[in-house]
Amino acid sequence: MTARELRLKYLRFFESKGHTVYPSGSLVPYDVTGRLDESLLFNGAGMVQFKPFFRGAAEPPNRRLVTAQKCVRTGDIETVGDLTHLTFFEMMGNFSFGDYFKKEAVAFSWEFLTSPEWLGLDPHRLAITVFEEDDVAFEAWSVHLMAAGIDPYRRVFRLGEETNYWPAGAFSSGPPGPCGPNSEMFYWTADTPPPSGPYSREDYLRDEAEGKWLEIWNDVFIQYEWQGSLRNPDRPGEGYIKEGMPDLPFQSIDTGMGLERTIAVLNGLKSVYDSDLFTPIIQRIEELIPTKGTRGEGESRAIRIIADHIRTACFCIADGILPSNTGRGYVLRRLIRRAVLKGLRVLGFEQPFFHLVYEGVVEAMGDHYHELIDRRDVIVETLLNEETQFRRTMHAGQNLLSEELERLAKASTKTLDGAVAFKLYDTYGFPLEVTKELCEEAGVAVDEDGYEVALKEAQERSRGASDMDTVYGGGEERLLVVASSRALPHTGFVGYTHLEHATEIVQISPRFGPDGLTTGEFQLCLAETPFYAESGGQVGDSGLVEGPTFRFFVHNTWKELGMIWHDANLEATPVLPGVHEDQIRAAVARHGRPMTHPMAGFTPEEMTEILESGIFFVPVFAHVDAARRNRIIRNHTATHLLHAALREVLGKHVTQAGSLVAPDHLRFDFTHGKAMTEGELMRVEAIVNEVALHGVPITIYQDLPIAEARARGAMALFGEKYGDRVRMVEVGDFSRELCGGCHVRQTSEVGLFRIVHESSAASGVRRIEAVTGESAYEMVREQSATLRQASGLLKSTPSDLVHAIEKQLESAREERKRRERAEQQLAKGGSSGGEAPAYRQVGRVRLWTPRYDNLDPKIAASAIDDAVAANPDLVVVGAIVGDGKVSFVAKVGSEALKQGAHAGNLVKEVAKVAGGGGGGRPDFATAGGKDFSKVDAALAVVEGLLG
Repeated sequence: MTARELRLKYLRFFESKGHTVYPSGSLVPYDVTGRLDESLLFNGAGMVQFKPFFRGAAEPPNRRLVTAQKCVRTGDIETVGDLTHLTFFEMMGNFSFGDYFKKEAVAFSWEFLTSPEWLGLDPHRLAITVFEEDDVAFEAWSVHLMAAGIDPYRRVFRLGEETNYWPAGAFSSGPPGPCGPNSEMFYWTADTPPPSGPYSREDYLRDEAEGKWLEIWNDVFIQYEWQGSLRNPDRPGEGYIKEGMPDLPFQSIDTGMGLERTIAVLNGLKSVYDSDLFTPIIQRIEELIPTKGTRGEGESRAIRIIADHIRTACFCIADGILPSNTGRGYVLRRLIRRAVLKGLRVLGFEQPFFHLVYEGVVEAMGDHYHELIDRRDVIVETLLNEETQFRRTMHAGQNLLSEELERLAKASTKTLDGAVAFKLYDTYGFPLEVTKELCEEAGVAVDEDGYEVALKEAQERSRGASDMDTVYGGGEERLLVVASSRALPHTGFVGYTHLEHATEIVQISPRFGPDGLTTGEFQLCLAETPFYAESGGQVGDSGLVEGPTFRFFVHNTWKELGMIWHDANLEATPVLPGVHEDQIRAAVARHGRPMTHPMAGFTPEEMTEILESGIFFVPVFAHVDAARRNRIIRNHTATHLLHAALREVLGKHVTQAGSLVAPDHLRFDFTHGKAMTEGELMRVEAIVNEVALHGVPITIYQDLPIAEARARGAMALFGEKYGDRVRMVEVGDFSRELCGGCHVRQTSEVGLFRIVHESSAASGVRRIEAVTGESAYEMVREQSATLRQASGLLKSTPSDLVHAIEKQLESAREERKRRERAEQQLAKGGSSGGEAPAYRQVGRVRLWTPRYDNLDPKIAASAIDDAVAANPDLVVVGAIVGDGKVSFVAKVGSEALKQGAHAGNLVKEVAKVAGGGGGGRPDFATAGGKDFSKVDAALAVVEGLLG
């Protein structure tokens, strides 16, 4: 059986049991509501995206779902390369949210594993573990085993909470939150026949420890709410005290079957790398290896590492993760460098190769994961850029190690610091064994304990926060929210076509300050709203929400769990039933605050009473700030035009990597490995303006099957997740993108487009900032005014400004040359008069003591050099005064040296007179002084020093 067949069988089996196939979540751990799970670095399990369904915070499309989830786990990076460990894997999972439970889940697992129609595994080669107190799961498995003629007491084993509870150990120790027992399924993989006859729990544990049983499936039964408090609030690490474990409002199933491991079991393979998920990748690597011949274990392990890491890298990049020095990008960069290093040092790849292995990944997995094909250009370009950059960095690492070894030799030290060894690995890609080998050649040991400390710190950064701390994304801020009886679980958005709308407030939440009193700021939900919620880079709308007796100014709009919230300030106070204005003032005064804002200064209890009276749950009229929205949509449409223009000028590898669409400017991040040239920027700007001038109509398809959108060539936002039906924005034949934002009706409404700046946003990502419409006009107006001002200063016209500047520069160059010639003559003369140098005979040498005030030190030094070169018997001690400093320079000719003159000794004594010091060689020396008033006196002592 192939992995493709196993994946399809699993999905089809659970479809036949009433499950809906749900698409894989992104490797960036967003849940089904679009909320980022901050507790995780990567999506590492099928249940991650479904947390809102498990919590009851969102309604699933079907209470039975099945997925093939792409996952990344990075805690064991260093072990990858053996026969089993992977960083990227697929987790097949079936889920129930308050529908079926243990008996049905067990029945589904048994049928899929053993039925000839599905996997047809031999039941005698299966073993099951359950939580030691879970009688229901034990009995459920017993029914199926006995029907197959197997004694359940010889195949179902009760184990403790560390292995058969989720989260591990949670039955006794928490943390607070949903939890439950689990049941794990194992398959006998040893060459010997599976056990027959009596077989105890101890026998199972012994054989499992020896690797004869391999886990292939895990059913988690989520049924309890663990309740407890910290043993010591000041020391959370001491854990929790259990206070109770009541039943949850509904019971759920969360299962997982590793595709790679299961396909290896089904085909009797010794390694997950022998399956068809890897054979096209490994074959591609072997085709690329420059040297042919027999492969030893070192070469085979290197190939396995490259095969695993290329899968992880390709899927990460396809989901919008790019190499960087932090977070997910840090892990991705580390994996790419580890793979490249193995290719370079073990397999002999002297030229970049990693991006070429991409084709093997597409062959193995592109049929199911279309994003690998859709993102081909950006994946290949990113891999190539990262490897090229790393190869350059390797040279710097070698230089660093050489410098460290040289420093250790001078200090007579024989141990390289562990932190340095780790820096060589983490920053420059040197694994510990390579560093040790190079150090050994120099007779230096490596502090491996220090290295391990630094490595563990890095692993913690890679591993990210533990999902046990907030299993279902708990810990949200507790807010006072009052809802109308007419509140719905989602907000209708009418803002694509209407900027004003009659609606009503259905939820309201007051904001509280640090003192626990209301601030006068609120968050509102409307039944329907014309306000666009911040999304896809487009900022939220602002405007007014007006009621019969009150008015809110909305300054931001955002979305959460299907609701559109409006951040608003209350500008006009409603009439409160039974409450007069003087009573409101009295209430505010009780809290010691002036009446600076309507309804500010109330306690939560007072505000709850006011809100529950229903004064805000009345019809209102919502007005979006139309002028601001128009500026925003000009910029949003311009980002689509910019994206298409960049792909036309730079290549198809360009893909959006982030954006900001604000009223005053736009920011667009895109994948590209180097800075754009001035010519490229001009071409991009010209293309966008040309399309804008043509007035191309914008066509928006509100509800298009995603397959049809892709067939039409629609671009998807980098790293975004899409459902079966999408919204597509089309600009003639120039641009097609999947987008939920607001746009102009035709491109001429964009107006003028101007690029303000191009820069680096991250490794392999460039950023363009630009303006349109009024902002572009204002930019041109300011630039024109600057041109006119500059032209006036040069007594020219804007059209002749460049020529005028060139003339001015040429005049400045000639003036500088004249000044330098004059200064040189002055320097050679030794005085402002320019007369011949005043050389004095002192014994058998001649002496010159010039003073230079506010003269270029280079000219002064050149004059001294020329004088000594022409007069071998000359001693020069000069002073250079200027820029708040005093410098002394001494130079002694060859003949004067023979007579005992010493520049270092002379300048040292001279500098003392001016409160400074210095010294140097016999033929040349310098020194500094502090007292400007003593410069002449200092020069005057030279003759006595020579005598």
